[in-house]
Amino acid sequence: MESDRQGNPMTMRSRSQQAGITVIGFLILATLFGVVGLAAIKVVPMYLQNMRLSTVLDDVDKELSGTSTTPEAIQRELQRRFDVDYVQLPPENIRISQGRNGYQVRIQYENRAPYVADIWLMVAFDKQVEIER
Repeated sequence: MESDRQGNPMTMRSRSQQAGITVIGFLILATLFGVVGLAAIKVVPMYLQNMRLSTVLDDVDKELSGTSTTPEAIQRELQRRFDVDYVQLPPENIRISQGRNGYQVRIQYENRAPYVADIWLMVAFDKQVEIER
């Protein structure tokens, strides 16, 4: 068994040639992980807010569907749920319009976060539900 190892050219190389990752390779790898990690730290809170908004819209749809509601009642219910979930959204991003069977509620906005220097990360949110009468 020992004689096989001595004749194998792979085992004849010095340990320095088989050491593993180099300093330059490690720096490149750390930079890539840093770039992706920073982007994740910036984007995850925006997606969490989008998930809260989706949940609020779906809950308002379930609660008010089948009732004789008004746009003002829908707006009040949305604002009440935004207060509970700590969502700050300008009122001009919420549109309530007359639909075929009730009211269509649409929330549309963009959320931006600074990334590096003049580079920004942006997430666009556009969700619509129809509250039936």
